[in-house]
Amino acid sequence: MRTAPEDTTFVLKIFTLFTELVEYISMAISSDHYSLVCAIDFGTTFSGIAYSLKREYRDDPTKITVHDWSAPSSVQISYKTPTTILLDSKRKFVAFGYEAESKYAEFAEDEEHDDYFYCRRFKMLLYDTLRKGVERLTMNTKIKDITEKKEMLAIDIFSLSIKYFRDLMVYTVDKKGIGVKTTDIRWVLTVPAMWSDPAKQFMTEAAQKAGISRDKLMLALEPEAASIYCSRLPLAKLEGAGGLGVFEAGKKYLVLDAGGGTVDITVHEVTKDNNLKELEKASGGDWGGTSVDNDYKKKLMEVVGDDFMEDFRLKYTGEYIELFRDFEMKKRTPLSENQTMVTMRMPGMLSGFYEDRKDRKLREAIKNSIYNKSMRWEGDKLRITPAFFKNFFSLACVGIVDHVRDLLLEKLKYHKIDTILMVGGFSESPILQKRIREEFPDHRIVVPNEAGLAVLKGAVLFGHNPNIISERVAKYSYGIASFEKFDHTIHKKEKKDNKYCKDVFDVHVRKGSRLVFNDEIKSKKEYEPNRDDQMVMDFDVYLSEEEDFPKYVTDPGCQYLGTLSVDLPKPVKGKKRGVFICMIFGGTELCVKAVNRSNNAETSATFNFLGNQP
Repeated sequence: MRTAPEDTTFVLKIFTLFTELVEYISMAISSDHYSLVCAIDFGTTFSGIAYSLKREYRDDPTKITVHDWSAPSSVQISYKTPTTILLDSKRKFVAFGYEAESKYAEFAEDEEHDDYFYCRRFKMLLYDTLRKGVERLTMNTKIKDITEKKEMLAIDIFSLSIKYFRDLMVYTVDKKGIGVKTTDIRWVLTVPAMWSDPAKQFMTEAAQKAGISRDKLMLALEPEAASIYCSRLPLAKLEGAGGLGVFEAGKKYLVLDAGGGTVDITVHEVTKDNNLKELEKASGGDWGGTSVDNDYKKKLMEVVGDDFMEDFRLKYTGEYIELFRDFEMKKRTPLSENQTMVTMRMPGMLSGFYEDRKDRKLREAIKNSIYNKSMRWEGDKLRITPAFFKNFFSLACVGIVDHVRDLLLEKLKYHKIDTILMVGGFSESPILQKRIREEFPDHRIVVPNEAGLAVLKGAVLFGHNPNIISERVAKYSYGIASFEKFDHTIHKKEKKDNKYCKDVFDVHVRKGSRLVFNDEIKSKKEYEPNRDDQMVMDFDVYLSEEEDFPKYVTDPGCQYLGTLSVDLPKPVKGKKRGVFICMIFGGTELCVKAVNRSNNAETSATFNFLGNQP
C-alpha cells in the first residue's frame, strides 16, 4: 500500500567536444567487461549476425564484420539468411536459413518430410497472433509450422534460432583465432521499436534459454540502431545526402525503417555531444516487404485457386520457396523507363502440376482471368506489366506514406523535419524509394549504401556505446495498481474498500515524458506491505495509451501489463518495512530497482510480463 511518494529531480549529463572521448568513457564505465560485440538481427524475412572487436572499435567504429552466407546461385543477398528453421521429429535442431530451406525441399520431394517441423517467417507469425488480440504473449504461446497441422512453443522456436547464431559466432571466433573468450562477448539482439514490453521480455527469455547470460545481453531497437550506424557513416555512403551535414548537431530527421514484416518510424535529433535523442515516440505498422509478397501471392491464387496453391506449397515446398525468392529479387531491381514487361522466372513443376490438377493449361487460366491484360505465360516465365507489378506495392506504400504524412503534418509540425532517412531491407526497393520521393518532394530522402545492413551494423555500434541514444520519449503512461486513503470528494463510491480507495493508477511515468537514459529518480515511490509477516510484495503493473493518464486501472484505455515482485527484509520490531520502487526508464527495456527503507539496501525486484492476466 502506498504511503507517501518521494518526488525528486535528478539530471545528469556530460558534455564534451570530442565524440571519441565520450564513447571511450562509456565503455570504461560499462557494467561488464567485454572484448567483442556480436549483434543478431532477427528479422521477419532475413536474419544475420555481425561483430567487431572493442580494440578495433576505438580506432574505427565502422570496421564491422558481417557474416557471409552460402546462398543459392539465384539469390543476390549473401549478407542475410532466411528466417527459417527446420527441426526433426523430436523437435531437435536440424538447420536454419538457406540450409533449412534446401533440406526441407529435398525431404518434401522424397516424401520424407511429414515428421519434420518447418517454420518460416515466424517472427511475423508471432506478431500477427498478438495483433489480433486473441491472446496474451506468454511462455506458453505456440506457433504452427508450414503445414499448420503441427505446433510448438514459440519460446523454443526462438531460443533454438538464437542458439544457432550464438553457436555460429562462438565457432567463428575459434576458427578465425580471434582470441576472445565466450564469456567476453557482449550480445545485442534487435527488436522492432513498436514491440511491447512483453515481446521484449520474451526475446530476452529466449536468448537466456539459448545460453546467453542476461548480464551480457542488450536489446537494440531497430530504427535506433540504423540511425546510429548512418550517423557514423561518411557522406559518400549516404545517397541523397547532397554533401550537407545530415548529422550535424541540432539536425532533426525522421527514420523510416522498412523491414520485411513491419515498418518502424522514429524521429531523432543530433545533440551537441554527437549523441542522438528521440523527439517522438516510435510508431509504425505491418507495411513491410511481406505485404508486397502477400499481394503477389493473392493475385496468383485468384488465377490458379487457393486449393491449388496450398497443394503446391506442401508437395513442392522447395519450388514454392523459389517462386517467392525470385520475386524478392525483382522487388529490389529498378524498372527502366522503357521497360514493357517484368519477367518472373517460375518453378519448373508449376505448370505441369497445374495441368494435372486442373486438367487445363496454366496459360489458359491466365488468359481467362481478370488479369489477362496485365500478365501472360511464356514458356516457363510469367510476364507482368510494370504498372501491375507496381500495384503489388500499393497497400504498403499507402500505409507508409499516410503514416509519415500524419507525423510530419501533425505531431512534428513544429520540429521542422526536412530529412527522411530510409533504412531496412524493404527500403532497398526502388519502387518504395521513388514513391517516398514523389510524396515528400520538399524533404531530402537519404538512403545509405546497403540499407538492409544498417540495423545490423548499428546494433554492433549500440553494443559498444549503449548511451548513444541519450533521451527517449515514453510511449505509454506506466503505473501500479494501488490503494490510497478514500476521499469521497474525489473517489468513486464503488471503489471504496474499508478506509481505502482501490484500483488507483499510481503513475510512475506519463506518456510523452522525456526520458534520459537510465533515469530512475523521477519514478521513485514508496510502498508498504499489508501484513507484518509478508516477505514478498506483488504489484499489478498497468499501462495506458491515452494522452491523459487514467485515475483507475479499470478506466478505458488502461491495459494490464504484468506483475512486479519485490522481496522484503525480515520484520524488525519498531521499524517500518516499506520499499522504494524505482522504475528505470530511458533504455530499450523497462527495468526496476527496489530499496528497503529500513536499511537502504537494494533488494530483489523483478517484472513478469509473460504471465496470464488475473
